[in-house]
Amino acid sequence: MKHLPTALLFVGLSCMSAHAEQVALPPVVKLDAAAVPNEGISVVLAVSGTIAATQPVISRVMPDTARVVHIHPAGTGKVLTILVQPGSVVHRGQALLRYQDHSLHVARLQAVQMRAALAAAIAARADAAGAVQRARALVGESVSMAELRRRQDALAQADATLRARQADVGTLGHRFAEEFNSSSEQGGQSGEDETSTLISPVDGMVQAIGTSVAGDVDPTIDVATVADLSIVWLVSDIPPDQAVRVAPGGQQVTQVAGRPLLSHIDTVDGMASPLTGLVRVISNVANPTGVLVPGMVLDATLAQHDAVTGIIVPSEAVQRINGQNVVFVRMDQTDYRPAVVDVALDDGTQAVLRSGLKAGETVVGHGSFALRSVIGLAGMDAD
Repeated sequence: MKHLPTALLFVGLSCMSAHAEQVALPPVVKLDAAAVPNEGISVVLAVSGTIAATQPVISRVMPDTARVVHIHPAGTGKVLTILVQPGSVVHRGQALLRYQDHSLHVARLQAVQMRAALAAAIAARADAAGAVQRARALVGESVSMAELRRRQDALAQADATLRARQADVGTLGHRFAEEFNSSSEQGGQSGEDETSTLISPVDGMVQAIGTSVAGDVDPTIDVATVADLSIVWLVSDIPPDQAVRVAPGGQQVTQVAGRPLLSHIDTVDGMASPLTGLVRVISNVANPTGVLVPGMVLDATLAQHDAVTGIIVPSEAVQRINGQNVVFVRMDQTDYRPAVVDVALDDGTQAVLRSGLKAGETVVGHGSFALRSVIGLAGMDAD
């Protein structure tokens, strides 16, 4: 039993009998003024309000599937080195693996051929333009109108060929800029380097590597999967009879490193899983510091949509005495009145009372156990 200071006094017990079948509470519990700070007595104001019932669950941290990036190579080739492993935390732009890019080699050969063809088209167009200019100067003398028109047709053809060669070079340049060098890949920087590097397009965690060193890769292969963990899922699988009591928008409280994390339920599956028979409940949670890692298992509570309205006090204000729920109403600094209350809901933090207390009354929160102990010392049951 907790040892109480002798300054704790109890009055009004003469009307009670320790042998009575139903023992009445004393009208007043009196504390010596010095005992109030010693016992850490604190008071709160009872207020009207509504609290939703909660149910305890186990939540797992999972990546948001909409934020999982599947990385495919732009070209075909053979893996040279893998720089990360599943579970590795990566940053945007960080290299994941390198491969010998055969497609890059072919594309660079095409680029050489296209640049040569463009140079030839430029030269041919210049020759055609010069021929037209000379024909215009000599038309009616040594050059006929028919010859001028022929040379003009040749210039138009040279213009069309030049535009086609420019388009070919532009298309291949776009491929180098957008395909071989993109948010998830960097092609060789020099003209002779045929190594491509796959990079992470987001800050996150590597979920899977789908190849190995010396393995063949092509654009159809999912070679790496990276999850953006700036927002994650808290997933709870619960029985259907519990799932009908929760709804999207309801509050979820998850314990993370000893602290409550507040979120709201985003989805409640309409059907139970055929494999587990459970219904999945998902809450999206911002994770800017990365403290929530996929695979973590956490204690949580889900708010039910059936809320309870009444007088709200801290859970620690309610004490069990002689089979009854009791709170202590402060009359003055040293006098406290026990009040029997009907508890409709207690979520472990707050209790909702149906009766026995009015809004605006001042009750003991922390320290109510000391008052309960005084009654116990007087011979009443406290359970």
